[in-house]
Amino acid sequence: MPISIQQISYIHPDKEVLFSDLNFAISKGQKLGLVGNNGCGKSTLLQIIAGQLSPSSGVIVRPDDLYYIPQHFGQYDSLTIAQALQIDSKRQALHAILAGDASTENFTLLDDDWNIEERSVAALDSWGIGHPLSYPLHLLSGGEKTRVFLAGMNIHTPSVILMDEPTNHLDSSGRQRLYDWVEKWRSTLLAVSHDRTLLNLLPEICELEKHQITYYGGNYEFYKEQKALMQEALQQRIDEKEKALRAARKVARETAERRDKQNVRGEKANI
Repeated sequence: MPISIQQISYIHPDKEVLFSDLNFAISKGQKLGLVGNNGCGKSTLLQIIAGQLSPSSGVIVRPDDLYYIPQHFGQYDSLTIAQALQIDSKRQALHAILAGDASTENFTLLDDDWNIEERSVAALDSWGIGHPLSYPLHLLSGGEKTRVFLAGMNIHTPSVILMDEPTNHLDSSGRQRLYDWVEKWRSTLLAVSHDRTLLNLLPEICELEKHQITYYGGNYEFYKEQKALMQEALQQRIDEKEKALRAARKVARETAERRDKQNVRGEKANI
């Protein structure tokens, strides 16, 4: 099981409970969209699953090779492309070995990944990034930063990918490339997004609420249909309860009126 969420809660520093006692599991090969009301904690939950943030309580089980694509990139602006993609230590080890430093540490860092630079450059190029690996990330646009992290999927080939609003900064060609990639991807994927096209490419949707994650066995359109049916059923129950309440009030009113009439007749009879 790639991801297991057990009794996860998160409380903001101001003591506000964002969500509590969440339980959920994602199996190998599942491709899921995570939806929910704005501010419900979707991005926070994704960061917790990725290990970027610690939960207030609970346990997360996740694979070591999980790959996370964030929504915001400010925390990476002091890094180069290679550092942001976490391949810089391998590059340095490779260059050191080629320069004659055959230390055990360098070979351990490289881990036999002799073509790390070629693969990384090819992956960046496939996502439209022509800058060198040493290029500062803060000089890139929002869309370029997104593409850099998307290229990391090809570099690291992880078993699980987490995406947080991946189409936010992409142009139409970038979005289409991502859509094509999602359709071909066969490993586990969890994406937070408001992009309906992307969500409809995902065969399963789960909805985050304060005390639960609800699973829907279909894409976004299926989810919307099911939600509409649930809302209709809820409204019908509310209408039925209101109807029953009105009927009970009518009976109570009529009973009171009869009692008042009986009291009036009794008072007249005693005069």
